Formats: sequence, C-alpha cells, structure tokens
Amino acid sequence: MLLEPLPELVSMRPMVLISGFLGAGKTTFLRDLLQQLVPHQLTADVILNDYENANLDAETLQEKAATIAPLASSCACCSGLKDLVDLAVAAQTTRSDVLLVELNGTADPIPLLESFTLLERKLRFRPRWQIGVIDARHFGNRGYYDELEVQQLQTASHFLLSHLDSVPKSKRKELFTQIQKLNPYASRTIASRLAANLAGVIATSSPVVVSKTEEHPSAHAHHQHGHHLSHTFTGCQILLPPRLRLKQVTSWLASLPESVIRAKALVTLIEEPGCRKLFERVGLDTMPKPLEVPISDRVPTSAICIGPQLDPNELLEHARQHFGPSVKIPEDE
Repeated sequence: MLLEPLPELVSMRPMVLISGFLGAGKTTFLRDLLQQLVPHQLTADVILNDYENANLDAETLQEKAATIAPLASSCACCSGLKDLVDLAVAAQTTRSDVLLVELNGTADPIPLLESFTLLERKLRFRPRWQIGVIDARHFGNRGYYDELEVQQLQTASHFLLSHLDSVPKSKRKELFTQIQKLNPYASRTIASRLAANLAGVIATSSPVVVSKTEEHPSAHAHHQHGHHLSHTFTGCQILLPPRLRLKQVTSWLASLPESVIRAKALVTLIEEPGCRKLFERVGLDTMPKPLEVPISDRVPTSAICIGPQLDPNELLEHARQHFGPSVKIPEDE
C-alpha cells in the first residue's frame, strides 16, 4: 500500500517593507531598527533600493545587517521588480530572522504587494508588514506627488512619524487625524517597538504545514502573537471560471468589503469573447472602463485582492457566491 507523502513543513520569517517619500527618513529608521534588533539577538537581511545611491547607503549599514543587497538604478515597483523578487528568493536561503526591504522614495507599494501576493507560495515570508515613514513637516504638501505619498500610507500596516519635533503642537493633532482618515488600520510604531513585535512573532512562530490539498494557509495563523498582527497586510489570488458575464464581475467588485483596498480581475466576458478585460477597484471606486488585454494562456482567468485583515477563505466564499463553486485558490506547484 502506498502511503500519502507527508505535508511539507515550511519555516516562515517576517518581511518588513519600509516605504516613504524622498527624504522622509527611511534609511535612518532602518538603521535604528537594525540596532534595536540586537538586544533581541535577531539578525536581518536587508534589500536596499534607490535610484542612484543604494551602494552609498549600503555602506552606512555595514556590520549592522547579516547581508545587504543594494538594488540601484531601478525602481522596485516597475523595472526593478524582477530583481527584487530574485533577491527575496535568495534571502530565503539564509539563516537570518527577518527580511527588511527599503523602497526608494517614489515607489508605489501596490505593484509590489500584488506581486508578493501572486508569488505567496514561492516567497514564504509571513507576516508581511509595510512601515510607512511619514515626514511630519511635508506630508500633504508634495503638490503633484501628493497622490503617491497618500498611496504609500494607505497600504501601510504601520506608520512612523519623522521630524515631528519640527511641527508645531497645534498642527500635530490635525496630522494624526489626517493619517487616521487615510488609513484607520495602520498602527503607529517606532523602531524599538517594532523590534519587540518582531521578536515576539519569531519567538512564538512554528513551521507552517503546506500540502497539495490545502486551499490556503489560515490568515489568522499568527493572531496569538498580539494585537499588532491584526494589521498584517495580506492578499490572495482567486482562480475564476474561463468566461463570465459583465454583470457578475461588476457586482462582485462592488460588493467586496471595504478592507479590500485594491482588487483586479482578468476575465473573458461572455458578451465580448474575442479578448480579455482587466477590471480594477481602488478603494471603493471601480475603474469605469476595463483595460483590453489580448487572449493568452500565460495568466489564468483570475482575481487578486489586497488589503489589511483579509481572510482568504472568506474572500473565496464571497467569490463563489458570485461566480459559482468552481472558483478556487491556487494550490502549490
């Protein structure tokens, strides 16, 4: 009699994405965080992304991190995305406790979060936190770049206020109110607090069982580690039927919970079978006109949901109510 193969036991480690506008203080926070990890006897691999001076900043972090991989002359959210993923894959082979990734000041975190969601089975980092470093002096006064700075905050699980001493006390309350309105899920943090949170996660974590029949690892697997984990930024990919009606797609997008801050669906419509359509929802707004995409077998008909506190199994059940029982979450390759 042939025995079923034992399910794979996979050790997880946290990943921390550090985002924030140019000059907000990301590298300063990274140095502080590395220093605060020392009393907890934790080591970190660092990926440092910048347009030109990644190698210069990397020099300032020598002897503070276990490994440092500069990613220069590219933007991690577009041209440097593949390089970033390759570096993250390589980091899985080290013995360090956590992966820290500093993004360049104009990086949009959304493409990164989408990619890590699609590659969740390949990149086994959990929890994935995003720290939004906010320059208290200039937040909301970037002119043309205000929207980008808001995006960097809206996707964050935590935020850090830099240069707060330079802001009059009368304006601090207004700043906190603005942040809370833009992202009510994010927790305020500092380097020492985040280091303690990471230490707690690592100390109580255990290998995750991954099997071929598992639909998706539980989104609540780490809840016992404390309230801060309730803000973990999560995402999931859902495989959809090969052809759908327009009304099904728009109804599904409109009924997604508010915690889904970004959703995409690549589908073939029964009404227009000659091409595929890419539907998007940002916040509560569905893009009025889907993007036309050529028919291809490279990417299956599927949807992606990203946001804080998402339960993949709840999203799966919600999708089945709109698209039928054949909807599923991809299994391990």
